[in-house]
Amino acid sequence: MALGIEVEILDIREENSEDIPKTCRSCVYWEFPDEFKAEEERGGTEKELEDKKRGWFTQTLKEFGACGKIVYCEGKPVGYAQFAPSTRLPNINSYRSKPVGKIEEGVVFLSCLYISDENLRGIGLGERLLTNIIDKLKRRGFKAIETFARRSDANNPSGPMVFYIKNGFHIKDNADPDYPLMRLFL
Repeated sequence: MALGIEVEILDIREENSEDIPKTCRSCVYWEFPDEFKAEEERGGTEKELEDKKRGWFTQTLKEFGACGKIVYCEGKPVGYAQFAPSTRLPNINSYRSKPVGKIEEGVVFLSCLYISDENLRGIGLGERLLTNIIDKLKRRGFKAIETFARRSDANNPSGPMVFYIKNGFHIKDNADPDYPLMRLFL
């Protein structure tokens, strides 16, 4: 890790869910696409969406186990990742690249991997977070991880395609010209 920054990566639990970066805490894009769209159109229901997201984490933790991570630098939360069975993330179905792997096949979907502090991007935190997730999923016996990565721009919740290629992923399906489905065998 560059710059000698103290980094800790922890599973998201009910006790630390308030540490999810503010920009992500009320984002229900993957989990509740209809509510996400309605919020964009009318605005003003952030607390309601935070409660919905917290409920999603609580239920997913019960059904699946660890499904997210928070990156702390010098004790401050600066990054976030979320992963789950594809059935827990219905907005996957709105993408043209398919088929997304199923939990029964040992596949987990990475919906978000985000370093919220722009000053800490590009120094290896995203790679460290991804490696932490991969290691944990391997220990849990999963066979692959998938994500939709943005081809042309880094401004995307899961990150740019080049990041994933650099970290061993390959393009599984290219039907969506902007968001190919990427896969890494574990």
